[in-house]
Amino acid sequence: MQTLEAIAKRKSTRDFDPNRAVSEEIVDTIVKAGCQAPIGANQHESLHLTVCTNREILDEINRTTAAAMNMEVRDFFYGAPAAIFVSASDKQMAPGIEYANAACVIENMLITATDAGVDNIYLWGGVQGLAKNKALCEKMGIPEGFRPVSAAAIGYSKSGEAQPRELSISLEVNFI
Repeated sequence: MQTLEAIAKRKSTRDFDPNRAVSEEIVDTIVKAGCQAPIGANQHESLHLTVCTNREILDEINRTTAAAMNMEVRDFFYGAPAAIFVSASDKQMAPGIEYANAACVIENMLITATDAGVDNIYLWGGVQGLAKNKALCEKMGIPEGFRPVSAAAIGYSKSGEAQPRELSISLEVNFI
């Protein structure tokens, strides 16, 4: 698949088949693509990736996040069999740059997943409760001084393969 084809085909999936795992080889390729993302000032040590395929931990994150957001427990991962968390160091070169860096990492992973035929979604809300739970972060192996800022859920949709869209300009743009 060509890059623009993968971009046109990528969509946010909210109906993963929890019983259909992504192969370790594909997960490894997705993570490698994330590691090639542009990072502000090339400070790759300011980010950490955690791949979680443990449903019990994902369910614990769901409960923690729901409690933190004062809402009913729900599956913030939409049944995905895997989630890749991007955590950022507390020491950043500029305020908020960790979100831009995480977004670059995740976009690389999402496009790579789509290219490999793996459905995906960018997650932010469900990660916020996890970031507030130090014990759960430790359980997941997130290093001291890092906090989760975003994640990608990956797996296979129950509803079938995404259809490519035509690339178009859908944001307001001006040319000077």
